[in-house]
Amino acid sequence: MRILLIEDEALLARNISRALRRAGAAVSHAGSAREARLSLSSGGHDLVIADISLGDGDGLELLGEAARVLLHTPVIVMTGQDSVRNRARAEGLNVAAFLSKPFALSRLVELVSALLRKADLTADSDGRRRGPSVVMYSHDTIGLGHMRRNSAIARELVKRVPEISVLMLVGCPAGMVFEPHPGIDYVKLPSLSKLGRGTYQAGSLRIDAQTTRDMRMRIIEGVMSSIQPDVFLVDHEPAGAMDELVPVLTTLRKGSSGRIVLGLRDILDQPDRTRASWSEHGIDRLISEAYDHVLVYGDQTFFPSTDAYGLASLKPGNVSACGVVTAVRPRRRLIQNHKPERVLVSGGGGRDAFPMISAAIGAIGLVPERKRPTMTVITGPLMDLELQNEAMRLGAKYGVEVHRTVTDLPSVMSGSDLLITMTGYNSINEALAVGCPIVTVPRLGPSAEQRLRAEALEQAGLAHYLRREDLSPDSIAKLLIAPPAVPQAAWLNTDGVRNAAKIIASMCAPTTKTKMERAHA
Repeated sequence: MRILLIEDEALLARNISRALRRAGAAVSHAGSAREARLSLSSGGHDLVIADISLGDGDGLELLGEAARVLLHTPVIVMTGQDSVRNRARAEGLNVAAFLSKPFALSRLVELVSALLRKADLTADSDGRRRGPSVVMYSHDTIGLGHMRRNSAIARELVKRVPEISVLMLVGCPAGMVFEPHPGIDYVKLPSLSKLGRGTYQAGSLRIDAQTTRDMRMRIIEGVMSSIQPDVFLVDHEPAGAMDELVPVLTTLRKGSSGRIVLGLRDILDQPDRTRASWSEHGIDRLISEAYDHVLVYGDQTFFPSTDAYGLASLKPGNVSACGVVTAVRPRRRLIQNHKPERVLVSGGGGRDAFPMISAAIGAIGLVPERKRPTMTVITGPLMDLELQNEAMRLGAKYGVEVHRTVTDLPSVMSGSDLLITMTGYNSINEALAVGCPIVTVPRLGPSAEQRLRAEALEQAGLAHYLRREDLSPDSIAKLLIAPPAVPQAAWLNTDGVRNAAKIIASMCAPTTKTKMERAHA
């Protein structure tokens, strides 16, 4: 894409040019009306961005003079002197967009991409124009982990492939708990709550599980038939919750050229139990026949997922161990040998975190006041309101800050001397990335995933594993006085987001081969 930028303010022009070039555009700059006339007369631009007030002329007058040259070229007008008169003049020139200064550069980049997309998108047989698209499915019944993994990969995808659209099908009871992002949107499925292995109930609605499943299936089928994505990425559950994806997968396999990809975290459950369950319920056959590729979100030296779950035999040559999926950039911190001064207690999603949180708050009361650290508790958005209120009551009693959520948990981790958390995939890997000492208390079920992760972390020297049967204010108080060492996890492959996005991007239509994607390759 070739963009002409007409702007006489040198610093702003440099910042705009840099932002657009990072997005893959070729930008030429005219710093005056005289330079702009010469550039406009030569033509050959895909888009023009023009300021109104130039030192030696008026941007709108320039655009009017070049109207014939710009007949089919989108134009964005920007100004620090927004007025009804200027907007009326811009509309008379058939200007595509009008921006009032100051504006966010990210907004300008997205606007430029949207205008150029009209010319670049390929046409379907029915005349509609579309770019590459990916649909991601995350059923999430207890925590937020599946949606958080998909969200991290989605953000990397839209960074690599500016014209791509990513639609996330989410079952999380908290709905869309992340900030909106250009190119990404969400469809909320009615919530399901997992009672045990393969047993569900409606999460919030007072209806039966089967009716909830029927509604979810119709939504999923409607989305898939409308979008017809280039890639369908399913997280964790090959058949979906209550087998709700089986009809969609069958339809896609028969009549779609799109690729179907399964994303699995490194530890699922006891390997023998998982393989037996897959065999009993036909999941192994579904993976083998319905899916084109399997992405494993983990480091095989930490846990040998591919061999443990028999993935290599299910999809020979079509399994990629991507590395740990986390949006946090790894960093090292100096090893500390003193007692922690700032303790963070995180419940992850929070659905079943209250026993750990109440024990941690209670531990503060057992530490002598002169040795007592400051403690911050994040309950998680899925904790029942009654239990959140009880955690806040306990926190007020012992001088502990209690929050439901924070906007940037990794930053809080980075500033903490000790993290007490459950053993969810995302929380643990974020803590390892920022080098925060970890005490982890795995949930008891319904799967053994968190216990296996805690055991692997302890064996690798990456976290202190506190068994649930040993969980008490007294056991945590001892750790507040004599904390575990800082984990040194530099050997872990943390490139999972980049690697997964690269693989998915390669499966999309040829239009995804943009300059930006090549720069990331």
